[in-house]
Amino acid sequence: MLVWVANKCVEYGFKVTILTYRRGIKDQNLNSQIQQINEQWEEQGGKINIIHTIYKIRHFIIKGRYDVCIAFLSPSILRVAIATIGVRTKLIFSHRSDPYHNSIRSKGIKKTIIYKLNEWAFSKADGYVFQTEAARAFFNRKIQSNSVIIPNAVPVLKRTVPRYGNIRRKVVTVGRLDIKQKRQDLLIKAFNIVSRKYPDYILEIYGDGNDLNLIQVLAASNPQIYLMGKTDNVVEAIQNAAIFVLSSDYEGIPNALLEAMSLGVPCISTDCSPGGASILINNQENGLLVTCDDAQALSKAMVYYIEHPEDAELQAKRAMKVNTIFSEENITKQWVDFIIEVYKR
Repeated sequence: MLVWVANKCVEYGFKVTILTYRRGIKDQNLNSQIQQINEQWEEQGGKINIIHTIYKIRHFIIKGRYDVCIAFLSPSILRVAIATIGVRTKLIFSHRSDPYHNSIRSKGIKKTIIYKLNEWAFSKADGYVFQTEAARAFFNRKIQSNSVIIPNAVPVLKRTVPRYGNIRRKVVTVGRLDIKQKRQDLLIKAFNIVSRKYPDYILEIYGDGNDLNLIQVLAASNPQIYLMGKTDNVVEAIQNAAIFVLSSDYEGIPNALLEAMSLGVPCISTDCSPGGASILINNQENGLLVTCDDAQALSKAMVYYIEHPEDAELQAKRAMKVNTIFSEENITKQWVDFIIEVYKR
């Protein structure tokens, strides 16, 4: 998303620099007009390297005389907040995660200190971008009054084959293999229930991640479940699935769900915090929403679509309105307008 915003800002005539301090940007289509500075100030980690990074960022921003600095995610937010103390550069922090989940802290002095530092750093911006109203509502009135809601844009995806006549008996999901957030364990449990009634359906799980081995164990008992690995062609993977499922406990605006809806695939999602899925799906109108951590509810939703294919396809066609509502043109304008507004404050 950081690269997407940077590319769009260049199209609007902004001069853009991307600074990385751990590793460079990989597998991203970066506009050639963007100046990319790749440093490895924290490659070895450690507190001393973090202090060094803050010093270097401060020097970099002062020397470049940047009008606006945008940071995504808490590690960069903390470093930038400290580095720009007393500097005129305006700060915009883009909140990408679930604040309600992040506020559940493990016990211990170290964890508490880190949380308090990140909380302090986040309060130092001149403007904030949230993905959902529920995420913004978590924070104090000062932060809310200096913020805007900007969801993710739907990418321009095009089918390679028509849907009619090519629908396969498969359920598909795409995402990082991360049971804590993405809950592939829940999806597998729900699909096992579906399999007992409809053994000819398969489940394809696309993605990679740290929980690959654990998910392999969970999937091993059902020969109709396939771990497909990471895909570079989302359209081919999902365009003619009978159902797309998002089973997460928490998300921002789920990009994978947005992509599936844009292609006209019937979609089922958990009503994950802080409300990103419910922004996209109006239950039983353009998709199905189910409660989180409920395998029975998820399996019933899948069975409903299997047994009512005409309604599933009708809802999927309605879902394609996301291509207009969340178009790149609309979302880009919201970002550009807010950046200019913060700069002029």
